[in-house]
Amino acid sequence: MKIRRIGVIGAMHQEVALLRRDMKHVDEESVGKGKGVRTYCHGTLYGKEAVLVFSRWGKVASASTVTTLIETADVDLVLFTGVAGAISPNLHIGDVVVGTQLVQHDLDARPLYARYEVPDLGVEHVPAEPAYVELATKSAERYLSVDLPTEIRAGTIDSGVLAEFGITRPKVQAGLIATGDQFIADSVLRDRLQVNLPDALCVEMEGAAVAQVCYERDIPLVVVRTISDKADHHVDFVKFVETVASHFTCGIAKAFIAQV
Repeated sequence: MKIRRIGVIGAMHQEVALLRRDMKHVDEESVGKGKGVRTYCHGTLYGKEAVLVFSRWGKVASASTVTTLIETADVDLVLFTGVAGAISPNLHIGDVVVGTQLVQHDLDARPLYARYEVPDLGVEHVPAEPAYVELATKSAERYLSVDLPTEIRAGTIDSGVLAEFGITRPKVQAGLIATGDQFIADSVLRDRLQVNLPDALCVEMEGAAVAQVCYERDIPLVVVRTISDKADHHVDFVKFVETVASHFTCGIAKAFIAQV
């Protein structure tokens, strides 16, 4: 399970800001032109060679970013981290989901292919490597049970902010993550996804696209998502990412990367 170099991706600046702060010996490389430039930060992160990059939102942006990452940075493992909306009624704000499989909920090439099947790839639910899923799940559990209380006591995370979002005892679940080029902020759309994909735990906009690229190139991928809302957008989304999710992302990534 020893990894030489890990690629770390987030779809929002806030999701990677603390990780960028913690990187050592950073060498930045810009790829692309104009508004399409991505900055790949090469350095060490929690004792491991790493490349950190902000992908931007959506399937195309994230797939393009991870393709460049794999082809130019010679990474052995990709960690995609950020936030997601809950589909499962058993998930609440602050809970963490680790993807065992990822599916594009807006991919439908019927009748030529089954619903959700990636044409010519032969898969509907792209699998993640079980060993890394297990390690990421244990890392998230450790962070929430051990490191988060320490950060609260130290004042790194404001307990009042956690209370504002109703976060008391966040938990970790591993399972199916749904991806699509749509920001789900409506309970009707969320409930429709739940009917169509009853096993899906949460919904976001990048994971399955990144998973497809990694699957085609035989690069293991881990997707870790912090639940920001119930896919109904009834919270201050940006404030949650900046004050809560960024810390969860950083803490879980630190525990995970230190062990790979």
